[in-house]
Amino acid sequence: MANAVLARLVVAPDAVIRLGALVQAAGLALAATGRPAALIGAALLVGAGEGPQLTALFAVRHRESPDHLRGQVFTTGASLKITGFAVGAALAGPLAARSVPGALLLGAGIAAAACVGAAGLGTRSRLTRRETGDA
Repeated sequence: MANAVLARLVVAPDAVIRLGALVQAAGLALAATGRPAALIGAALLVGAGEGPQLTALFAVRHRESPDHLRGQVFTTGASLKITGFAVGAALAGPLAARSVPGALLLGAGIAAAACVGAAGLGTRSRLTRRETGDA
């Protein structure tokens, strides 16, 4: 549903990626409260952030990768994402066994930090293309 709403808006995919990370961070922080109504809202927030973020990620990968390497870039990106999920689950498992709210708050912090990191990567990539004359 979030993708349908955003399809009508003209928003840069880089901004959607950052906003999606912030929405997911808010959802994880809300889930840390542990209240049933908050958990439902948290699930809705995380889903609303994840769908458009994935679509925007594909748009950025398509825009930034050369035509002859596009398939390899998408495959490598998917592999790295799955690896990241596995590493995150392995690290968060022991923490969640001790404190579920602590694990959720750590996840919220990581999502917020990813938003800051994505802001720097987008500009660097465009500057590199302009400097080399590839744009």
